[in-house]
Amino acid sequence: MNTDVAVAVEDLRSSGTLTEVQAVLPRRAARGEIVSLRGELGVLLYAGVLLVVAGAGLLVKQNLAAIGPIGIALGIGVAAIVALAWVVRTAPRFSWGAVPSPHLAFDYLLLLGLLLGAADLGYIEVQFTPLGAAWPWHLLIVALVTMVFAIRYDSRVALSLALSSFAAWRGVSVSFLEWNWWRAPEEIVRVNMIVCGAAFVGLGVLFVKSGRKAHFEPVATTLGWLLVLGALFTGMVGHGNAGDPGALSYAALLFVLAGYLAWRSLRRGLFPLFAIGVVGAYAGLCGLVLRGLGSSLDAIFWFAWFAISSLAVLAALVMGHAAMRRKP
Repeated sequence: MNTDVAVAVEDLRSSGTLTEVQAVLPRRAARGEIVSLRGELGVLLYAGVLLVVAGAGLLVKQNLAAIGPIGIALGIGVAAIVALAWVVRTAPRFSWGAVPSPHLAFDYLLLLGLLLGAADLGYIEVQFTPLGAAWPWHLLIVALVTMVFAIRYDSRVALSLALSSFAAWRGVSVSFLEWNWWRAPEEIVRVNMIVCGAAFVGLGVLFVKSGRKAHFEPVATTLGWLLVLGALFTGMVGHGNAGDPGALSYAALLFVLAGYLAWRSLRRGLFPLFAIGVVGAYAGLCGLVLRGLGSSLDAIFWFAWFAISSLAVLAALVMGHAAMRRKP
């Protein structure tokens, strides 16, 4: 119970600023009698969207012969159009600032429509191959269309889908390159992950600096850092030989960048990025220790190392979170 708020509500009621009817709701909120379920409902709606998309895929698999490819493509397309049409009809006016959602299900129906549209495009590509060997370009189409919807309808969920689709397009495209004789295919993909991640972090800065959709910055920045650190981690573990210079380089770079991210995020009070940085730095440190010492030590040392270091990481996260809460 929030005693200060409860007393303030009673004072406002006594002075006549609030009527008895108007004071009921804030009084109950101060007493802790009202609990918001918006977050839980959002999780259920998100799970429902994923189940609908998965169910559509299962329906296609089991009824391909009965319905036919054209009927399936039209059916999925119509379902996507219906969902997006509701979004277009319900959406408020466009603004470069944050726009309150007009409905709890708004973002999730938008996501459903975009996912069904992407699935329909992928199905058409598989069945009729309109793009032929250039089929990865359909991922770029999905990314661009989704980005337009994300900006127009102020959806951070759609933004994450757009950026993920763009990163997938780059990864799939470079894996088919024929001029990668100078470097292994996995290294090409890894370099593209780092470039895409850096571009997403830069996009987040652009959102803030331009003052347009500045609230999109956490989505772009978080995804960007995940890509960069994830690429460095796969580079570290992708070299199997103990003491491999490439693995040591990736581990050192991962440790340095993740440590910088944790330090910078702690100063700015950004706990999600702080957690990503701490875990990334821990992974890089483990890589340096494992690659540096190799198999020269017995299993007891490694058990003690991971047991103590993981507890230290947990303690760092707890202390970092507490420090951020104490900041004004």
